[in-house]
Amino acid sequence: MKKAANSHAFVKDLISVIVPVFNSQKYLRLCIKSIIKQSYNNIEVILINDGSTDNSGELCDGYALSDNRIRVIHTQNRGPAAARNTGIEHSKGSSLFFVDADDSIEINALKLLVEKYNQHKADIIIGDFIKIKDKTSDSGHGAVFSSSKFLTKQDIIAYTRCYLRKPNRFPLFVYSWGRLFKSSIIKKNNIFFNTDLRTFEDVAFNFDYLNYANNLFFINEPIYNHLIHDNNYASTSMMIFNNPKILFGYNQALANITVFLKNCSSDSDIKKEVGHAYVCYTIIQLVRTCGQINTTVKKKIYALIREIINDSNFRDNLQFYSPTKGDSRILPILMKLKLVWPIISVCKYKAHKRYRKRYAAR
Repeated sequence: MKKAANSHAFVKDLISVIVPVFNSQKYLRLCIKSIIKQSYNNIEVILINDGSTDNSGELCDGYALSDNRIRVIHTQNRGPAAARNTGIEHSKGSSLFFVDADDSIEINALKLLVEKYNQHKADIIIGDFIKIKDKTSDSGHGAVFSSSKFLTKQDIIAYTRCYLRKPNRFPLFVYSWGRLFKSSIIKKNNIFFNTDLRTFEDVAFNFDYLNYANNLFFINEPIYNHLIHDNNYASTSMMIFNNPKILFGYNQALANITVFLKNCSSDSDIKKEVGHAYVCYTIIQLVRTCGQINTTVKKKIYALIREIINDSNFRDNLQFYSPTKGDSRILPILMKLKLVWPIISVCKYKAHKRYRKRYAAR
């Protein structure tokens, strides 16, 4: 009698699809339908209704009544990181797949991920995605991957260092959705999302996971549809009003990346590369922040920038900033000189230039 091949493969195993839900009634039906209609149907769907005040919770309960693969967990409004953690804790699958409630996945998404796992046995399988706003645009992965590719640990390290040089150009580890994680790695090593973060929590989670991953496989085919909202900019304004420091979660994310790289290499350039990325992300977030400046938050933003540019960690990292084409050259100089109002003016100008369409609509 022949021994069954690949008896441990995902093709025979349950996939836990985890969806954090908060006030998503406008998009939730499309999201859930795209999951339950998957051609790979050995799934459990865990919907975490994170204190929604619209009809999202009722929609979740309705779908659970009509499909026994769906479970709904109602929680207080604790944020997407905590909601995903709840999903992890309640998951039963041998692999985990995260979906945001306003996004959707292609009908063969899970099947394709499983097929590639069976072929390559990688510790993480990542599918490409498309951005959906006024029109469809690609993910940006094409600049690096012209075809599907198996990445060894050394390849992952090399990609990470490219990401540190150009954080906005290398999105492979920016998101937690659209990929298969091994549940065994996550649960054995107690890997969870950092609930103190409201930004960059996905990056921090990915690199916590990569500490225990030896390889990955990237699928050069869109399996995930990521919706871009105009109100993302408005929500940035709300974060600024409540607590501007929320936008600066990259501090923890970069700390996780540093641990990952140090575990893999003793290269002394790690500090320089992380320092450069630290300044890059500070500039990116300050541009977003100053684009929302008004009389209500002006003093808060001024105090925030003054605190940042006087911070010893920031000033230490400033020496490692090495701009290339497209990077800001004037802002680091103004930061070094501690000129707060000129920093605000330049950042505001850059924000209006970058987000002019959004401003025109307001």
